[in-house]
Amino acid sequence: MAKLTRADVLARAGYAARGVVYALLGWLALETRSAADDGQNAVFDMVQDMPAGGLALALLVAGLVAYGIYKLAGALFDLERHGHDAKGVAVRIGQGAGALAYLGMAFAAAKFALGYRHFAHEGAHGGAEMAGGVLAWPLGWVLIGLAGIAFVIAALFQAFGAATGHFMKRIASDAPRAREALGRIGLAARAVVFGLVGWSLLRSAWLVRHAEVRDLGGVLEQLRTQQTIHLLVAAGLLVFGLFSLICARYRVVPAVDVVHAARRRFN
Repeated sequence: MAKLTRADVLARAGYAARGVVYALLGWLALETRSAADDGQNAVFDMVQDMPAGGLALALLVAGLVAYGIYKLAGALFDLERHGHDAKGVAVRIGQGAGALAYLGMAFAAAKFALGYRHFAHEGAHGGAEMAGGVLAWPLGWVLIGLAGIAFVIAALFQAFGAATGHFMKRIASDAPRAREALGRIGLAARAVVFGLVGWSLLRSAWLVRHAEVRDLGGVLEQLRTQQTIHLLVAAGLLVFGLFSLICARYRVVPAVDVVHAARRRFN
């Protein structure tokens, strides 16, 4: 049981789940185009209809929760030793934001697994509604703007990784040869998506208009009017899914028990 709380175990389960979600989303965007407009929910819908779909969804939920916990532990305890300088803090803030995103994705998948597919689809484009609620708060536009800045910064990190291959230092040397090419292509696609999500949040904050907000599915829907770019981004997301599956096996992750790390930090 103690092994389940190790960072490397959580990370590998998480990378596998992330890989499945992105690979299927990219495939849906390439194959059916409009079906991918529901983003992650389109993937969960597809998995639900597969043989043993309920079990597959349960495994996805477990993997996404594991990845969320791994990201959160990385943010809190600096598991990968990013340091405390400006860059290290920025990476760890990004890990914290990623933890919330993947835990939210796990919650959405759980609604499908528990039979609440109808309610999940009603919230398929809930980003705009959520933004509307935040914008109604005093200084809510500041929070939306900060979220937008976070996404833009994340997009820049993704673009940096795509351009430099910096991510390779955390991939084992015996990984498949295609790992670097897949990583560069996948990160480039994610940079485009994250950049567009961030820009939509910044526009929403500036105009105080929640309808400007786009999530992953909303970005794919937006890009459908630009066929070539849509095709490249969809293919890139599929490739990112394949790269994530490689990471599930070959990503170098410290075998740190996150429960013990939490006890040391807070005791």
